[in-house]
Amino acid sequence: MKSSRLLWGVIILLFGCLAACKKEKPQSPIPDSLSSLRELFHPAYQINADSIHQMIRICLNENPVTPWDSVLLAHYQEKDEFFWLNDSLISDKPAVQVADSMLFWLGNISQHGVNPNLYPVDSIREELQQIRTLNLREGKTMNRLLADVEYQLTAAYLSYVCQLKFGFLPSERRWNDSIDHIPLKQCDVKFAMAALDSLRANPNAAFRRAQPSSPLYHKMQEELVRVNGWGVTDTTDYYRDRLLVNMERARWQYALDKGQKYVIANVAAFMLQAVNEETDSILEMRICVGTVKNKTPLLSSRIYYMELNPYWNVPQSIIRKEIIPTYRRDTTYFTRNRMKVYDKNGTQVDPHSIKWAKYAGSGVPYTVKQDNKTGNSLGRIIFRFPNPHSVYLHDTPSRWAFTRNNRAVSHGCVEQYIPLFIDYQTVYLSADNNLRYCEDIYKYDPSLLEAMNNLNLKP
Repeated sequence: MKSSRLLWGVIILLFGCLAACKKEKPQSPIPDSLSSLRELFHPAYQINADSIHQMIRICLNENPVTPWDSVLLAHYQEKDEFFWLNDSLISDKPAVQVADSMLFWLGNISQHGVNPNLYPVDSIREELQQIRTLNLREGKTMNRLLADVEYQLTAAYLSYVCQLKFGFLPSERRWNDSIDHIPLKQCDVKFAMAALDSLRANPNAAFRRAQPSSPLYHKMQEELVRVNGWGVTDTTDYYRDRLLVNMERARWQYALDKGQKYVIANVAAFMLQAVNEETDSILEMRICVGTVKNKTPLLSSRIYYMELNPYWNVPQSIIRKEIIPTYRRDTTYFTRNRMKVYDKNGTQVDPHSIKWAKYAGSGVPYTVKQDNKTGNSLGRIIFRFPNPHSVYLHDTPSRWAFTRNNRAVSHGCVEQYIPLFIDYQTVYLSADNNLRYCEDIYKYDPSLLEAMNNLNLKP
């Protein structure tokens, strides 16, 4: 029964297409003679749903690499359902129209800064043409073509939806020499299965929902069109590459839910933005970040409390790398900076009684605390949040630092105000809704660009 309905669906589709373009020269071999009619009953034209399923299962990867591979494998191993060759073939809205819509989105993947050759759009179109015209190439059968179209469209759909949602670069290729990175959501089987449910329910709505929707992403898409219009120059390549890298970053999703109100400290831009999506407002302020030697780590966390006039518990790394070498040159260092030294029991110790030289390259069994008076390195206010790097948002007594264009001057702490993703974007959206470029101060972009090149992702 299924085979019969599929066959009649193809035939009805054929005549429907011809009826819509009576004035054009027919593309299909409409039987105008007995010999032509007999040709349609050749075994190559016979449609059998079981044969199609068997052919699809032969194509399946028994060792799936990605979650969408796993879902693709499970679906066609366990179910007899077609997504693109179903009963709508004999309706007034044939399923091939949905296939054309999918091919349209796949063919326009370059608007996302991705190589359109990532998907076999041309080969699928060519096979659809053979099906529609009943003009089979040598060695092809209708079952083979239908199986190829069904499998390739479903595989492309899952890959397209999952990677637009979570990013095209695999997680191990996203970070370079950054000592840490922001935890990100990953595509999983649950999401891929939900994507198939969306395809089943309303294909065109599923295609539209797959498109990234953030204002920053849309601005970068518009900018990419503008930059591509400049032609091929070194300047064009510079801006295009910057956009491609940051469009990929914009597809990544924080594992920690942002909610409607959040803060993003953009290390590359020396800029902090407090975002309120409820009122569509952004409070923007300048920040200082870690030097190239003392890079600010990328992270996400929640601010739990605020301190006024805080004491500074000096991190061990700063004691080893800066305080000890400075003290050996200037024994008044602790006194001048109002710093006190404590042993592991919390007892205050005279810094002059300690042989600091032996701790220069190893763990220091002492803590150093700076008092909370004027000149304290943390300034007048600090926002604390859990993280393993002794990083916090704080004020600073060094107001001169904010007058510099390059404000990579601190020890890795972000020196300003309120809640929290510490990220790195060399293209960002300013509070006045304009796209801004900034320097790649930590040189994180080239490794991402190289990864995209190696995976043939660049358009």
